[in-house]
Amino acid sequence: MAYRPNLGYNEWVVAKRKTILNEKTVEILESVAKIGTIMFLGIAAPGAAGHIIKLLGWAPDYRSNYRTKRAIKSLENRKFVRFWIKNGKGHLALTEEGKNFFANLQAKKIKLPHNPIWDGKWRIVTFDIPEKQKIQRKRFSNTLTFIGMCNLEKSIFVYPHECKDAVFKIASLYGVEGNIKYIVADSIEPDRKLKMAFPFTNYKT
Repeated sequence: MAYRPNLGYNEWVVAKRKTILNEKTVEILESVAKIGTIMFLGIAAPGAAGHIIKLLGWAPDYRSNYRTKRAIKSLENRKFVRFWIKNGKGHLALTEEGKNFFANLQAKKIKLPHNPIWDGKWRIVTFDIPEKQKIQRKRFSNTLTFIGMCNLEKSIFVYPHECKDAVFKIASLYGVEGNIKYIVADSIEPDRKLKMAFPFTNYKT
């Protein structure tokens, strides 16, 4: 994080430390998600710090150890990870909330394809996600809006370019791909909301 003159030096130091801590927190979250369960010697959370530092190739010094412990504690406080003991060894894994949060991070990195020339077809995404997956349903819906789809109605999203792969990748991250339908249509009437959301579609070539 480069120095910003509009911040006092002390404020900049605090902001930089917070940025580094957040980055480490995300890296730890990603490594735990990838491995599934991290096992380490000892029965307390600090025992996981050294294992994660080694796993991610960070310098095994005081600073890394301190930041890693803080990052793990932050994840634990937010209920994104849980610890338990089995056969005298500590275990660290993501909670369901942690898995949902990680999926959200990954999903929002996905970009929809864009082409200034419209082929005249609408891509429609509809879904019927059960109440027991209401968190995933809300995050899936919010993500479609975040990446640029138009929310035509409650569970109907529309985009003017081919985006099937991106949509199903996002759905897969949230574990709702079996509840999604992807439709390609020549027209949607009335389409005023869509034409306002995607002005270039007023001029089909």
